[in-house]
Amino acid sequence: MQPIPPPPGQAAQPAPVSPYQPAKGFDKAKLAYSFERWLMIGIVLILAATLFSEVVTMWGPPDEPAADASLDDVSEYLEDLDGYNDLDRVVTSIGSMLQTVGLGLIGYALLREAHASKHEHTALRVTSMILGIIVITNLAARSLNLV
Repeated sequence: MQPIPPPPGQAAQPAPVSPYQPAKGFDKAKLAYSFERWLMIGIVLILAATLFSEVVTMWGPPDEPAADASLDDVSEYLEDLDGYNDLDRVVTSIGSMLQTVGLGLIGYALLREAHASKHEHTALRVTSMILGIIVITNLAARSLNLV
């Protein structure tokens, strides 16, 4: 079936634009990657990891029992110390993961900028490439154990 043509003398109305369509002039490529955005996200993650790892030092380890403490006090202290050590391990692990993701984003941004940029001087592109490789290699070698 064909749609009914408009009456003579009236121009055809344009189809309404869907609110889910991007506006005219919108460039998805600009939204997808920005060196500054990736760099800032990486820096924010590293700072968050640093602040997050300081949470454990706010409270500190539990106080040691007195020399004449009962067996219950000593066992309670050992339980508290075990909980503190678990908290320290978990917070340190999460901080290390955040730091690794942040450094990975910075390394990726450096490598991508060195590869995709055409307007910078060659020396700047090579320097970005070397820095990106150093950051990524440092992340990969962090947990490498040759012993």
